[in-house]
Amino acid sequence: MIIAGFVVAALAALLHVFIFYLESVAWESPRAMATFGTVDAEAARATKQLAFNQGFYNLFLALLAIGGAIVALIGFPVVGVTLTLAGTGSMFAAALVLFVSSSDHRGAALKQGTLPLIAVVVLSIGLIL
Repeated sequence: MIIAGFVVAALAALLHVFIFYLESVAWESPRAMATFGTVDAEAARATKQLAFNQGFYNLFLALLAIGGAIVALIGFPVVGVTLTLAGTGSMFAAALVLFVSSSDHRGAALKQGTLPLIAVVVLSIGLIL
């Protein structure tokens, strides 16, 4: 069960790496602007620094989740699960804040939070069993 949790955590991490790319690397691209509902290039430029910072936040959470899985695989399962839960739990918590605070962004919150929530649940069940 823990292996399944790590697999789902890795998928959540990959999604957050993609979000990092959109926010920190490609913020002013048509794809990122369409994804985040940015209306024009001027609005993208005005929010570029905020998005850049937020993208790195997403990258660091992804690295935490993946790093935990790697640490577990090299022989430190308790530390690895703890790190992975910290990363995926934070991903889910951020998605929950977005869901609660913005009815316009609930779809995005569900996309960002579903895999981390599944990872947290599966890893937790794996710890109990």
